[in-house]
Amino acid sequence: MNKKLAVLLVVPILIALGGTFAFSAFSGNSTVTINNTAGHLTWENDMSLIGTNANNTPITVEGPNGHIYEIGAAEPYHHTSGIYNLSLGNQFYTTATSGKEFVVNVTNLAPGEYVELQAVITNNGTVGFMVSSPAPTFTTSSNPEYNTPAKPINAMGVTQQAFMGDLETSTGYIYSVNQISGFNTSLSPEGTALMQIWIGLGNSGGHDVNHYQGSDFSLTITLDIVSDP
Repeated sequence: MNKKLAVLLVVPILIALGGTFAFSAFSGNSTVTINNTAGHLTWENDMSLIGTNANNTPITVEGPNGHIYEIGAAEPYHHTSGIYNLSLGNQFYTTATSGKEFVVNVTNLAPGEYVELQAVITNNGTVGFMVSSPAPTFTTSSNPEYNTPAKPINAMGVTQQAFMGDLETSTGYIYSVNQISGFNTSLSPEGTALMQIWIGLGNSGGHDVNHYQGSDFSLTITLDIVSDP
């Protein structure tokens, strides 16, 4: 079978500390990059904010298409349930749009807070494909102004089931990347794959101590798309 490979790079989600725990500012982003020129593959990435417990100084969540939300106890988008369905925008890709990225920025996260993002990847082409994802990487972000490159950061990957408990006790960043459905199986045209991404800043056993290792970070998730006609 003549398979064609495309690489999607779902990159950083940066978060900023603020409010009562106003440590140094922190910001981040999430990106999708295509690095292939094979024909016939076309897909859509639709991302949403589906959960956060932010209720201190409002966090700001911004998608690539001008979708901006402030969420906190006194903000209009705030839900005490912590459950949301806020579109961060959708973007369309083909294997000819190499380098195009989907970026989500999150700022002002305080210790003990998290965000949950959902990515729906839809096959909009005329051939089937398969989506897989290797282990993500977690780094500080590069800062061209100070000529500082990105470097690894001490963040802990956990299961979705353990996330809330580990968020309470952790002394740094934690994350969970969950392939809910549609991965490692053939997706026919109009088929979808679903991924959820949780990112939080640990609460240090309830002491709200800031142990993070950098002022920003980038979570990189690579999605490999292989044609499967």
